[in-house]
Amino acid sequence: MQFKRYQTAALETLDTFLGSIKKTPLRHAFLDITDEKYNQDWFGEVPFVCVRIPTGGGKTLVACKSVERIMSTILQYKLDTGVVMWFVPSDSIKTQTLKKFKDSRDWHNEVLNESFDGKVKVFSNEEALTITPEDVRNNLCIIVASLEAFRKEASIQKKYKVYKENGALMDHFLNLKDTKDLEKDSEGEVINSLANVIRKNNPLIVIDEGHHTQTELSVQFLSDLKPSFIIEFTATPRDGSNVLVRISASELKNEQMVKIPIVLESRSQWEQVVADGLVKREELEKRAKKLAKEYIRPIALLQAQPKSKVRTTVTVEDLKQMLLARKIPESQIKIKTSDVDELEGIDLFDKKCEVRYILTVNALAEGWDCSFAYVLISVANLGAKVAVEQIIGRVIRMPNAKRKTDDALNRSYVFASAANFNEAASRIIGGLEDNGYSRSDFVGVAEEKEYSDPLEAKKAIKKDLKVPMMAIGKQKLSFEDLLGEDFELAKQNPDCDFKIHYDLDGQATIDISEDEEWLQGKQLALSFQYLDGNHSVDELVTWLDKKLRFPMLSPEDKIAFLERAVQSQIKKNKRTLPELSVNRYLLAERLNLLITERLETYTKKAYKDLLAKKKLVVAPFDSYPATIALKSPVPKVFNKNLYERIDSINGEERGFVERIDLGALDNIEFWVRNREKVDPFYIQGWKKGKFYPDFVAVTKKGNIVALEWKGEDRISNEDTSYKVEIAKEWEKLGKGKTHFFLVHNGKVDEVLAGIKAL
Repeated sequence: MQFKRYQTAALETLDTFLGSIKKTPLRHAFLDITDEKYNQDWFGEVPFVCVRIPTGGGKTLVACKSVERIMSTILQYKLDTGVVMWFVPSDSIKTQTLKKFKDSRDWHNEVLNESFDGKVKVFSNEEALTITPEDVRNNLCIIVASLEAFRKEASIQKKYKVYKENGALMDHFLNLKDTKDLEKDSEGEVINSLANVIRKNNPLIVIDEGHHTQTELSVQFLSDLKPSFIIEFTATPRDGSNVLVRISASELKNEQMVKIPIVLESRSQWEQVVADGLVKREELEKRAKKLAKEYIRPIALLQAQPKSKVRTTVTVEDLKQMLLARKIPESQIKIKTSDVDELEGIDLFDKKCEVRYILTVNALAEGWDCSFAYVLISVANLGAKVAVEQIIGRVIRMPNAKRKTDDALNRSYVFASAANFNEAASRIIGGLEDNGYSRSDFVGVAEEKEYSDPLEAKKAIKKDLKVPMMAIGKQKLSFEDLLGEDFELAKQNPDCDFKIHYDLDGQATIDISEDEEWLQGKQLALSFQYLDGNHSVDELVTWLDKKLRFPMLSPEDKIAFLERAVQSQIKKNKRTLPELSVNRYLLAERLNLLITERLETYTKKAYKDLLAKKKLVVAPFDSYPATIALKSPVPKVFNKNLYERIDSINGEERGFVERIDLGALDNIEFWVRNREKVDPFYIQGWKKGKFYPDFVAVTKKGNIVALEWKGEDRISNEDTSYKVEIAKEWEKLGKGKTHFFLVHNGKVDEVLAGIKAL
């Protein structure tokens, strides 16, 4: 399984945030990444962030990986154990989520178990009513629950089971010293409830489809569970959410995850709607049979009206009779309603499966997924929210997440019974927006042939731009080139140190704020039982090997180094194996820094040697493409931009680039925004990461100018100094044709003057 680029980027942004909040207050860490104010009104100092991913983008998979990131950084003192509350908006999604997490063949299960060495236990909130202290102490316990299961009734007479006294949970509350956060009965005794078990363990809370938790009551009960971290995943963040990551629909389309646009045809007569939809499905199947090496059997979903005693409705039975009258074999037709489930046990992706038509009322609203579904035929009231949800979630996913050679198979189709097209369109657009999409992702059938993606931008200036890049001969320079084949980590000095603190009883405590950083005091006293547990060097080294990801190193070399590092801690630093084992995350952090330092010391010398021996050059490689995908276009047409439009930039950057574009520099032929990890130009130095300057400008004399914009607070930090150093080497190697400028508010006029001279 490979994560998509936008999924990886989302996790990298989360990593950056998690690293920052270990050293700086929440509001500052959030502002540094988003340029937005952090809302602390709901959960105070408890971190609370939102990841926005449109429907169909794999939110749950990203959420699973996010749990690992959070547990291994901010919550590392929990030692990969404790409670994760996984809230979903409905029982059907709860059922689907539990199935994914418990099925050993499912990617979600694979990610979770790989992240936590198989020490994961998954419970429904009903199953968690018998959770044991050993479960929580030795595993990461994920409790999947609907929001409704944890909302208290206004009336004190009735409470949900999670808040009730439960003798099976009594062992969790033996010999408690601190009970201030726990709910008590009328006599002041702690209630042996699941809610109190959760409070006692200060859970990580994951909220799936976070926009469903809009009420004050929801925020209240989440706070009441005493969380240590809250992260929500949603297609449409509500006001007040701290949106850390914003993934656009265009990124999903660019990664071939979704069938966009959605093509709508509406008719006032339901019989005609059905007939048209069936013709389209048959046409798509003929096209699918022509695909090379890919099997697709397009499926049509037909949504009937509910039965009514007071008016005539088009029922599931009516639709089935219409299909049979068209000589469609009954084996190709299945019913999926709240009363009848003919899909149970059927693998719709199996080549032997005959199913091409699924009849429903609203049973597919959530908790159902088959990317072969291409056509939705709705004779129900399209204004009902459930119908629109079906359009998005059921027919929009791309089979095999791979764009097809026939463009008709890259689209979704909706045939709706409505009084007029505009009425149907407005309702569908509302549903699109509820799921993270927009008006631009929808077209009418008459526009289908002329459709052009509004989030794509073609070249406005027909020039081939290849920016020279750092190279060795005819090959782009990479970090791996600098490392070469002779580097052996196992021969490097493995010594490093870190502090282990002890409490008044002489018990070791984990401290993830060694340098008196912001999270000082997040410590966990370890029981003697755990300290005296069975530990081994092999187990600790295996764990470190998994957590420390350095793909450029051979597994044997890395393991040999880690074995030496652990032995060094035991022999030179006089650490006991139990101490190292329970402080493993702190040890991993120090070793990660140490290995990075050893690698970059070696690669910096190799880099400097190549420069001294004049073996490094700059050479052109990849062209900027003819068309690019945009996330959030700036609503402005520039005069000298290489493309028709650019992606969003902050106000300071926009002010600077407008001065380049609007004639202040008459020697500029064109310029382009250079996007990190997307566009082809970067500068490689001796560190692993690549440096992507913000803008590239080309002068009429053929000079190429790389420009990096920095805010005032980042002009002189270590990262900026490194980027300037390697950019200046790139500039020198260009022999007068490549130029670099660091730009900030206090230097704009000076930089413009420098560019004007080129």
